This record gives sequence, C-alpha cells and structure tokens, in this order.
Amino acid sequence: MAQENVTATGKKLTFKEQLKTFSRYFWVANVMEMFERLAFYGVRAVVGLYIVDAAARGGLELPHTTRGFIFFIWALIQTLLPMFTGGFSDRYGYKKSLYIAFTINIAGYSLMGMAHGFGLFLTGVILVATGTAIFKPPVQGTLAHTVTEQNSSLGWGFFYQLVNIGGFLGPFVAGQMRIINWEYVFFASALFTALNFIPTIFLFKDFSQEVREEKRQAGKLTDKGPFATFADSMLTLVKDRKFMIFLLIFSGFWLMFMQLFDTFPIFIQEWVDSRGLLHFLQHTLGLGFINADEFGNVPPEYMVDIDAGTIVLLMPLIGYITGKFKPIVMMVVGMLISTMALVFTGINSAGGLVVFGIFLFAIGEMICSPKFSEYIGLMAPPEKKALYMGYSNLPFAIGWSLAGLMSGITYADYSDKYMLGRRYMIQELGLDKAFVHGLDRTEVMPTIVKNVVGINDPFQATKVLWDQYNPWITWVFFGAVGLAMTIGMLIYHFWLEADNRRRARES
Repeated sequence: MAQENVTATGKKLTFKEQLKTFSRYFWVANVMEMFERLAFYGVRAVVGLYIVDAAARGGLELPHTTRGFIFFIWALIQTLLPMFTGGFSDRYGYKKSLYIAFTINIAGYSLMGMAHGFGLFLTGVILVATGTAIFKPPVQGTLAHTVTEQNSSLGWGFFYQLVNIGGFLGPFVAGQMRIINWEYVFFASALFTALNFIPTIFLFKDFSQEVREEKRQAGKLTDKGPFATFADSMLTLVKDRKFMIFLLIFSGFWLMFMQLFDTFPIFIQEWVDSRGLLHFLQHTLGLGFINADEFGNVPPEYMVDIDAGTIVLLMPLIGYITGKFKPIVMMVVGMLISTMALVFTGINSAGGLVVFGIFLFAIGEMICSPKFSEYIGLMAPPEKKALYMGYSNLPFAIGWSLAGLMSGITYADYSDKYMLGRRYMIQELGLDKAFVHGLDRTEVMPTIVKNVVGINDPFQATKVLWDQYNPWITWVFFGAVGLAMTIGMLIYHFWLEADNRRRARES
C-alpha cells in the first residue's frame, strides 16, 4: 500500500517540492552527522584489522575472542546508553549533550591512538562508545523534529546518504593514515570530531528547548529530577508492547547485518584474492591512488567501502521509490536482500564477486535501514522524539553486542586462516606441534608454501586451506540468523495488519 506524501489538499508532493520543505536546521544536523560518521567509520573500517594484526606489522596482535569482547563492550555502551541519554537530551538540552559528546570522543580517539596494549585501548574504546551514545539522540531527535509525514521518507533517505558520505570518506582517510602509522588513523578521527564544534556553536537549533517552552505554556511541563526522568523513559518502553516486539525482531537482524563491518574486513584480508580486481582498478580505470595492501590485494577497507559508496550514489533515488510504500514492507524486502547478499559475498573468494555481493548488500541496506528510523520517527510522540530515537538503539545493543561475541567465537573456530594454517601443518603435514604454535602469524603461510610441493605462493596456500576447511561456513550461519529475522518481521507485519482491521471493525 502506498504511503501518502501529500499536502493538506490531497496533492502528492513531487521530489522537488519535498526538497523545498526541508529547513536549514535539517541540513545542519545532517552535516554534523556526516562528520561524526567520517570519524567513526574511519576507525571502525580498520580497527578489527588493527586488533588482530601481527605486532610486527604494527597491530595489537590480540586473539579473535578478545576482538569479539572489545566489540561486545563497545556495542553495549554505544547502543544501550542512548536509551538513557535520549531522555536527558530532551530534558536538559540538545546542545549541552553535543558539547559533552564531542569532548569525550576526542579524548577516546586520541587514547586509542596512543595505546599499545589491551587495557588502555579498551579505555579509549569505552570513551568513544560513550561519546557516540550521547551524540546520537540529539541529532536524530533534531531530524525527527524537522521532517513531516509529507517528506519523512525522502528526509531520512538524505540523512542516510550523508551518513554514508562520511562512512565512505572515512575508510579512505584511514587507509592513507595507516600507511604512515596506525596511530594517525585515530588522531585523524579526533580532528574530524573537533570540527563539529563549529556548526554546533553557530548554526545548530536546540529543538528540545522549543518543545519544553510549548509544554510550559500549556501547563504540561513537570520539572522532574534525573531519576524520575529515567524511570519515565523505561516505563514508556515497557508500555509499548508492539514497539518492543518490533525492536526485538530487528535485534536479530542487526546481529547478522553488523558482521559486514566488524568481521568481513578481516575475512577479506585473510581469504579473498583481489589481485585481478586491483589490476582492473589501477590500469583499466586509472585509480592509481588505490595501492595494494601488504598482501598484494585491494585493501579490505576499500572493498567494504563499496557499501557506503553505493549508498552515496543511489540513496536519494531509492529513498524516493521506497517512499511510495509502507516502511514496514520495505524493511522486509531490504532485510531479505541484505541477508542473501551477505551469504553470497561470504561464500566467494574472488575479489570481483565479493565487490558485487557488497553492492547487493548496500541495495538491501538502503531499502531497509532508513525505513527503520522513519518508522520510529513517525510513531514517536512529538515531546518524546529523542527518547524514541534513543530506544531505536536497543536492537543495536542486543544484535551488535552479540554479533561481536559470536563472531569472535565462530571466526576463531571456523574461519581464522592462521589457526587453520597451523591445524593443516600439524594434521596434514605432520609438523611438530610445538614448532607450529611457536610460529609468528607472519610466518604461518610462508611455512606452508615451503613444506607443500606444488604450492609456490601464499595465495595458493590460502586456496588449499579454503578447500580443506570451508571457512565460508561462518557466513551461512549468520545468513540463517538474518533469514529467520526476516520471516519474523513478515509475521509481525501480518499481525499488525490483522490488528488494524480488528480495531477498524470495533470502532
């Protein structure tokens, strides 16, 4: 069924007419989100690589289970805290929240760059997660205040596009910075975060104060303390049963969805042969700035960046098209496409096919993800926009945190190339167990090449391990989770439709 983008006279708004309805505050909030995402994804695109990379190459060389634990803590804080900070942003002001968020994030990114061990690095992660959690509700609350039912689909589409401009540029910046030194990746993100003080000070409008003034004039403002504010926030969530079910279904989907960004760069670096793709990019397309990584492939952060690049190019068109349909219908379609694309991408080791799979994943993401925010923004009461947008992080809290733990365990058991390489040397080549486990990560693949007749380079050795151990099984598992949640959302949609028909008959 079509979603109505109409004027009071019933006339549908064209793309150009909808574009004119956006205020300057809408665009200011979008630009602020873009810079924050540039900083955030610059780090997120490569931080998994950094955590597990060999110390000889400048990494922390921590195990995958530790990487999973770090991502678990990061996800819990960054996604649960907005459930609290959303209510406080509504209560105490958007601008104050933003100033605090930027200060904490700058400190966190800087500390991550200076850290050379688990403890200090985790402290930096906690700070970044906290600052990002404080940042999200006031910005998304501002957007919810500046769009209407007439332009919400296009508005959230633009928001998602500008988010992905930042998400697209961030990995390129990070890719260049890590060539110099890993620490510059984090310092660059601190700098981009600091730039957001400028629009916040001079251009940003604090809608929370406007809402409070309207309630004050109507005699509906209650000056409750922080604990009462938090209690009211939790009570609002518990009372809205349909909203709770919706969030829980999406939790499972985000568990699958976030693997592309948290785990897949590592999988690409270890298993995907993109030498042919690199030659095509450099010599056929003339993209000489894309340099080979230390293994001779396209850097994994650039390949995953196809997702953000596709969204930057196609999001306005997709947003306009999907605006003709109910948000929940488009969510089901987008979830299905993203799930199938992730599985397709994960079962292939050829660079060209992986890029195509990431492109398909982006199509599903464009259809699904903005609709999630739109759905919540439209259903939220005017005086609780930031609060409900804060609740939108609950699926991330459950899905992303579990994604970190589960990917750390499943990847370590089924897909870690260096673990499988050691297993192969012990079980198939009969090499001494103590000798094998004493090898540095950088020595595993050269040792296999040296000891297997007919294998002349690490790429051939990787193909042997791929055929022997099927490391792609990790993506089949996560695809099954995504498919189950897609079916769950479809059932939820039919349940809502049946409930609406029942209410119509009773009224």
